[in-house]
Amino acid sequence: MTDQKGERGFWFDRADQPHRRLQAPRLFKLLSLIRRSGTPVSRSELGLSDFEWRGMSQVGDRAPMSLNELAAVSAHDKGQLSRGVKRLVEAGLLVRETRRGERGVFISPTEAGKKVFEQLVDLAFRRNDMLIQGLTPEELKGFAVVLDKMEANAHAMLSSEQQRCREVQDAEPAPLKKARAQA
Repeated sequence: MTDQKGERGFWFDRADQPHRRLQAPRLFKLLSLIRRSGTPVSRSELGLSDFEWRGMSQVGDRAPMSLNELAAVSAHDKGQLSRGVKRLVEAGLLVRETRRGERGVFISPTEAGKKVFEQLVDLAFRRNDMLIQGLTPEELKGFAVVLDKMEANAHAMLSSEQQRCREVQDAEPAPLKKARAQA
């Protein structure tokens, strides 16, 4: 799309007032850049794919954890996670174990996995230092406040949308509810 000057741009960049500019696309773009730049580094330094280093970082930080817990914190499909965990177990970085009296399998890092996790932490701090380069402590503090508020607003939005969806489902005509229940 072109603006009045004939310059190309995204529809969400055309807000008249800077404070009305949509922030989510900018945040997604930033997150995408951060993720894409991290994958080659984690592969070259640690030999881990994007998916593997994400799994290792979660398990290393929260072990022992079940596959369901890992799925919840990583927002990945349980089947995909299971295959990724299997590869990390085969590589000797994670171990699966059952606990007496508890259901399910728990995942923990091995000694080699703990070393890889420490390397991941070091890599994360180095990358963070590069990301915040040139920002003052005051700017970082203000940014943290803004992010906290935006995260709280996002949680409120999610809760509101979930409630609205429940209300819509509850308001469904009886024949439609019955058909869905039988499907």
